[in-house]
Amino acid sequence: MRRLRRVRLLIVAVLGLASCQTTVTTSDGTRAAPKPRESPVAPVGTMPNAIAITFAPKPADTDGNLLPDSLQVTAYLFARPHPAPLFADGSFHFSIYRLGQAASAESDGGEPLRTWEFSAESVALARSMALAGPCHEFVLSLLANRGIDSLPVESVDLIAWFEPSDGSAKVWLRGVRGVQFPKPER
Repeated sequence: MRRLRRVRLLIVAVLGLASCQTTVTTSDGTRAAPKPRESPVAPVGTMPNAIAITFAPKPADTDGNLLPDSLQVTAYLFARPHPAPLFADGSFHFSIYRLGQAASAESDGGEPLRTWEFSAESVALARSMALAGPCHEFVLSLLANRGIDSLPVESVDLIAWFEPSDGSAKVWLRGVRGVQFPKPER
């Protein structure tokens, strides 16, 4: 009887220890990061229907005259409802306007202060990989095409769209993005 009790207690103890969970922590006591997994991708042949952009915190002064003249822009194309960005063949277009005068897919705007068009060949060369996935990186320079780096305003509205090479509908950035090109303090 005693022996049977001991055997039962031993079995319960072994089963109890087997059901324990091991937790791995880092040197600062937090849980270890989960194992990385493959990010989702849009099916092959999917056409973009959305665009998102990010840009540097402020325009750069590339010619040293204290006037900001170049803005680094990263553009992402999406095929909703797929969550991952993708590459597509086509051209990117960017324009800046006086505040409140920007054009959109639904309406014409005022006269743009500057425009940039990146051909399909330039877009292919601008392909890059960011943490979010496939993207295109561009520099919008006020000095391009013999331009000057002096704008009549310090804040502008930036719009963007992508025009697929296959002639399908343009993909517009939703809304406008405000960008400041501040004048140097005197």
